[in-house]
Amino acid sequence: MLLLLAVAPALAIGQEKQTPEKSEFSFSIDQIAGPEFVEFELTLKNHGNGDLLFEFPTSKKYEIIVMDGEKKKVYQFSEDKAFAQAFEKLEVKPRETIKWRESWDYNQAGIRIKEGEYSVNGQLEAISVNGKPVENKQQLTDQKQMYIPGENPVFKGIKTAGESGSYKISGEARPTSGKFFYTIEDGHNQLIAETKVIQKSKYPNWHPFSLKVTIPENKLPQNGSLILTLYERSKEGKIIHTYPVLLERFPNK
Repeated sequence: MLLLLAVAPALAIGQEKQTPEKSEFSFSIDQIAGPEFVEFELTLKNHGNGDLLFEFPTSKKYEIIVMDGEKKKVYQFSEDKAFAQAFEKLEVKPRETIKWRESWDYNQAGIRIKEGEYSVNGQLEAISVNGKPVENKQQLTDQKQMYIPGENPVFKGIKTAGESGSYKISGEARPTSGKFFYTIEDGHNQLIAETKVIQKSKYPNWHPFSLKVTIPENKLPQNGSLILTLYERSKEGKIIHTYPVLLERFPNK
């Protein structure tokens, strides 16, 4: 009996160690709101030294909801999507980070929403972690604010391709002066200074363009985002009609 009493606390401690504490993992949502669409990045991190096993009631791992200033829903990731109705598990190794990315084109029922401030709500749909039911739902949710810009009158249909410092940017433009400019930075340093591009047509006619840019590997950021910004200048030389373009996130895994 004494031996059993001595062992019982140790067993209890062992069981408690299998239960993830709040600090062992985190879930977050971030976004980059561009002129034509927003890109959401959802991140699940295991901060602990043990494996974490997340269980989901369906194949749906997360939900994203965007609300306007009046708390009205303007976007929900899961709408019009089908998910397998079967339990699924996700194992996250110690110190491992898992990311998911989704995008939205600002359209609601085929109509672009208004420019302004919106709230972004992300939620991990797990119902248990290491076999224990999730009681604190706040640990699996995150909320951010974002500003959705109005339509850009000079640039549209921008697409990017490439990685690791070599990129191609294409789209359409109609600058009033017949020329536009671009720069590239990583949030801290300007990697490509202002560069001028001459267009073959002026506003209001759209004309396709294509750019190829190269950045030396030793100048690429270790951690952060590589952003190209398109813009034109007014007659007074003021930067107008800016259009930011995400080229790559680092680390990109």
